Amino acid sequence: MEEGEEARLLAATYHEMQYIIQFALETAMRREEISTLLWNKIDFERRTATLYKTKNGETRTAPLSPRALDILQAIKAGPTGQGNRVFSQSPDAITQAMGCACKSAGISGLTFHDLRHEATSRLFENTDLDLMEIRSITGHKSLQMLARYSHLRMDRLADRLAGAGGRALISLGRNG
Repeated sequence: MEEGEEARLLAATYHEMQYIIQFALETAMRREEISTLLWNKIDFERRTATLYKTKNGETRTAPLSPRALDILQAIKAGPTGQGNRVFSQSPDAITQAMGCACKSAGISGLTFHDLRHEATSRLFENTDLDLMEIRSITGHKSLQMLARYSHLRMDRLADRLAGAGGRALISLGRNG
């Protein structure tokens, strides 16, 4: 996603779809995984969600970030959080709502599936998780497929380098 697109997208859509977009960006879950997520498959104590409707047909348990848990708590407290399904939108309804939101926000070429790519890239850019941990979160079967989903931004990598290694080099310069 380009700078500012997330805020524009959220501003251009309705309340439940805002939660769906934010949840997708936090979890890297697929559209069908999100639309079929059930309350009784979320373990708030263990901070996990068990997904039964996955692309490869295998059940998997996904960890939930603090932000993902906050989103779920907000939904649960609201009027739409009373049924067994977390989100009321079907996969097709999510696709249609995403298209409408993008059009309203003046964003072209962005699909709901792109949020999975964005979420995966953010896991690499903004965390210290290793490849296997990120693969467990996203549910990719192979590291090759995981690599296809990460679109790392060079400016963010440069920022990470400056934060992680920049200080050490300055320190070495003073002592050396």
